[in-house]
Amino acid sequence: MYIRSSEKKGIVVLICLIFILFVLPKVMKSNEQPFFILPKAEWPDTTIPPTPVLPQTSTIELNTADSVTLVRLKGIGPYYAQKILRYREQLGGFYSPKQLKELSYKYLDIDSLLPLFTADTRHIRKKELDTMSFKSILRHPYLEYEDVQLIFNAKRKLGYISFDSLKTHGVLSPHKLKRIKPYFK
Repeated sequence: MYIRSSEKKGIVVLICLIFILFVLPKVMKSNEQPFFILPKAEWPDTTIPPTPVLPQTSTIELNTADSVTLVRLKGIGPYYAQKILRYREQLGGFYSPKQLKELSYKYLDIDSLLPLFTADTRHIRKKELDTMSFKSILRHPYLEYEDVQLIFNAKRKLGYISFDSLKTHGVLSPHKLKRIKPYFK
């Protein structure tokens, strides 16, 4: 009978497991020293102990928090902290902690962390629409290509564009205007 090489490997692994589980414990006597002696683990003097997790009672201001502060929260690691900070930079700041829900989190339940955040709107960087380029306005997460085209068509027609002129002339839908209001003058 022919035995494949993958079957041979499986037989060898099975024999090793049987030896470890059944034969080895009988061979070892209770008065013998164990096979492995592990020394007690201690912190070396050169390392810094891990930063403590923030208590659930303190709140974090989203527009001034750095990555170290965000990482202290349970569930937020360096990846999610950077993701939040990049989104804050794209937006110009958060006006509500609920904006964190706009990001996708695969391994984090952001709803449970929302009460730990606050957003101070004084730290939002408002931008002047009239002085911005097409590409810089397009980088804002709430505006799509068609929206920016409408804004620049209105700018060519009116000669000057601001948030108030967008609202007055109905360039964008009320829903879009409400979303971008905190970010543009």
